[in-house]
Amino acid sequence: MPAVLAWTLAGHVLPRPHRDAFGLVPELAPQVLAAIGLFAIAGFGPVRFLLPARLRPREALWVLPVGACTSSLAMTVLGFLALPFTVSLGVVIAGGALLAVVALRRGGVRPRSSIEVAWPAWVALLTVGVALLPIFLQDYASVTGDGSDAHLAAGTAVFLQHSYPTSTDVSLPVDKMPLIWRSKYPIYYALGGVATLAGKPPHLVLTPLLAVLLALAATGFFLVGRDTLGAGVGAALAGMGLIALDRMVLHTGLHPYYNQTWGFFTMAFALVLAWEVVRAPARDGPGERSWGAWVLLALFLAVGALAYPLALPFPLGALAVAWVLERRRRRAEGEPLRRLRDLRGRRSILWALPLLALLAVPLFGVVEKFTSAARVVLPGRSLDAWGGDVTSFFPSYYFFGIGSPNGATTVVVAIGALAIVGLRRQPRPLAWGLIAVIAFGLLGAAYFSQREFGYYFHFKLLAFAAPLVLVCAVAGAARLRWLGAVAVAILLSSAHLGAREEMDLTGHQLGKPVMQLAEWGRRLPPGASVRLDVNPGKQLWIAYFLSGQPLCSQRPLFATNYPRVPISRRADFVLIDKDRPEPLDAVGRPVMVNDAFRLWRLRPGLPGRNDCSRRMIDEGARSTAL
Repeated sequence: MPAVLAWTLAGHVLPRPHRDAFGLVPELAPQVLAAIGLFAIAGFGPVRFLLPARLRPREALWVLPVGACTSSLAMTVLGFLALPFTVSLGVVIAGGALLAVVALRRGGVRPRSSIEVAWPAWVALLTVGVALLPIFLQDYASVTGDGSDAHLAAGTAVFLQHSYPTSTDVSLPVDKMPLIWRSKYPIYYALGGVATLAGKPPHLVLTPLLAVLLALAATGFFLVGRDTLGAGVGAALAGMGLIALDRMVLHTGLHPYYNQTWGFFTMAFALVLAWEVVRAPARDGPGERSWGAWVLLALFLAVGALAYPLALPFPLGALAVAWVLERRRRRAEGEPLRRLRDLRGRRSILWALPLLALLAVPLFGVVEKFTSAARVVLPGRSLDAWGGDVTSFFPSYYFFGIGSPNGATTVVVAIGALAIVGLRRQPRPLAWGLIAVIAFGLLGAAYFSQREFGYYFHFKLLAFAAPLVLVCAVAGAARLRWLGAVAVAILLSSAHLGAREEMDLTGHQLGKPVMQLAEWGRRLPPGASVRLDVNPGKQLWIAYFLSGQPLCSQRPLFATNYPRVPISRRADFVLIDKDRPEPLDAVGRPVMVNDAFRLWRLRPGLPGRNDCSRRMIDEGARSTAL
């Protein structure tokens, strides 16, 4: 099975004529290695001290996910304490290294099963490669997909690298933390930290970091299959491969829905830990640390909630249902019941109060997202403002790893039947906990499919629920012996078709000519203003790379949640598309030219004031996207 996955992920997805494109590996390796290094240093110590005994056979698979959460939260706290960004990053690395040394001295090096760790790690590495294929196919490093939030994500990371979290700095591409993202500080601190370590600008780190996060998400679903559902190594690897090849999982990471990918990544690990705390014994035995599971669960829930609040109902719902049913079972059988305060006592939570105070702004953002979403989900409210950059419904079969519409409904029904088989023999609290959250996602998606402008919520709900169905289906197929193996092989083959089609349709949203504008800005006189006579939709990335100059436009980008340039006719220079005729108010010959743009000097004394500015105009969030 692992060999089949390797062939499917590495060989069959990548079209043969492009297999020499891996010459870009040296250019992308620093970003990937920086993410792995930062997360490994930050995660080893907490995993060694906190991971419960039942999960320790696969301890190595927890290090990077825990490190991603601890490093991002730690940098957020240090940022709000007003430590300079590089100092915060150094403190996180030094603290992680020190904790790792202490953990090694106390626990030593623990032997681990090579199969239990090596094969998932190999599939995760292949997943990173698959997620980077659009870059390889375009032969240069850039931002993939067409998600319009990408420029704001990269700019937010740049802002946090140089400024206090709640300040304003008009010298930067994004001059303040976007109000609609005020809960999401940790994930942008992580992006800035990886970019700093890699020595690359955040826009060149965004896609490689997302590739790593997709690999970690697939690893989390391996652990769901192996530790939560009790599947064998082969079945768990097959489930991991299905997640890695799932078309909408790849679409989420590559287009790039940065916030949602973080939420998706944390969900699987939170589910594993939720079941661990539910089935924990009434009292800790020798070597047991059930309180550690609670701490790790809180860590993943916190990062998931701050990054993408819509992800929170899935692990929390499963935890709540399983917790209630397990306590009923234990009470009926006369077992002692553990109270939450027994974990460490009431005083143990006092240390969290200063932390909550420092995270007050992000936590307020989480509450704000839930309340704003609650106002529109009921019938009679318009969802128009919640469309984001999604403009139509994705076919539902995309979410289930199905590569063709032919017979897709039958295949979805078969997957559902296999999922029921996989859940039937699970402990009742676990089975009903997963059924509850899967039903929440599927029924919610069906409801929004009937609502006008409901495509945003339809996409988001299925993106979280469908992978859970797939993992449960693989666990069910494993119980059917050779028949199940055939079914899984068919699913993997179908998934690779969808993944390949997604790769063919995913290009770069940021071309070389746009990135060259940064050099144009450095060559212009200090303070020289530039009028953008280009399509309003192009102005996002153009303004990003020309942010060192006062900017304006006669047709800025209105009716979005993105900051825009001011309106002005008068300026020093004008930027136009190369194929457009010379502006009537330009003089002389073009000052600079590349494959997409021309820069002209404007005639002095044009009517009106020169209102160009480095300060962007934020007219308020039209969309309240999660």
